[in-house]
Amino acid sequence: MKLIFEISKEHKTLPAEEIKSCLKAEHIKYQLIEINQDALIIETQAQIQDIRKIANRLSFTYNIYEHLFSSKPQTSEIKQKAKNNPIKRKGTIAVRYKNRSTFINSQDIVKTLADVYTENREVILKDPEIEIRALITDSKVYTGLKVAHIDRRQYEKRKVQNRPFFLPISLHPKLARALVNLTSVKRGEILVDPFCGTGGILIEAGLLGVRIIGSDVEEKMIQGCKTNLDHYEIKDYELFQADIGKIDQHIKTADAIATDLPYGKSTTTKGEIMEKLYGRAFSSMSKILKSEKRAVIGLSEKKFLKIGEMHLKLEKIQEIRVHGSLTRYFGIYKK
Repeated sequence: MKLIFEISKEHKTLPAEEIKSCLKAEHIKYQLIEINQDALIIETQAQIQDIRKIANRLSFTYNIYEHLFSSKPQTSEIKQKAKNNPIKRKGTIAVRYKNRSTFINSQDIVKTLADVYTENREVILKDPEIEIRALITDSKVYTGLKVAHIDRRQYEKRKVQNRPFFLPISLHPKLARALVNLTSVKRGEILVDPFCGTGGILIEAGLLGVRIIGSDVEEKMIQGCKTNLDHYEIKDYELFQADIGKIDQHIKTADAIATDLPYGKSTTTKGEIMEKLYGRAFSSMSKILKSEKRAVIGLSEKKFLKIGEMHLKLEKIQEIRVHGSLTRYFGIYKK
């Protein structure tokens, strides 16, 4: 079947990369058909229940639909393609849409789809058995049957100020979840955050059923992180206080690493020059990361990515504005 991922436009490349990493984590083979800032389309033999596992992980996607057709935004073409792609299964129905066009009248398109697909069917707006979705862009309309909806409200509920212990510089839960997903870590595997701070990355990994290990140079962060993990009823975790250079004394191996390295006055480097700290960090992380596994590392400046390349292979870079004028560079490395 062909699937449409309705992706967020909050970042240029992160949403699509997150989807591909999750597909890899769940062992779903696919062929990439189309990708742009509105949609990612794949062809796959995967079962619907497997695709819903992907939905439970994602943070920068809104909906996933089973592709019916794509068309130009002219109602005549939409009507013809809708007639050529009937829905065979029975059930109550509703037509919904997301309009990302700057000039197209969505109501004409929705009415055209409704005229074809709701004929001789009962229309129910709340919890229909069949939900047709149209993603409307300036150049195309992507139409499909909803397979899964991503509950993005959960990330707002877990914002840092809603935790028992927090610092204002902590990553937004959506971004923390994306970093975990970019590692392609699987349920039951071990993910390490050696600069765990208040535990934002560990929370998102733990909620996915990943075994988590966190360390920090400050004992107060370890205690605060423990408070947060317990607050979200995450059980399978290990925390310890240690300098980054000594984490291999506590951890034998890691299936994934996701971390945001300290980057200035708001965080503690214990007076150490950042280049030296980053070098020690990459050296230690490379010792515990398993071969062929990924580490997703947040850095304050693009130039620091080269430090990581001395120890790991840099596969991709995600440049992300975190807040205000602060931009972070997340390197996706592989052992």
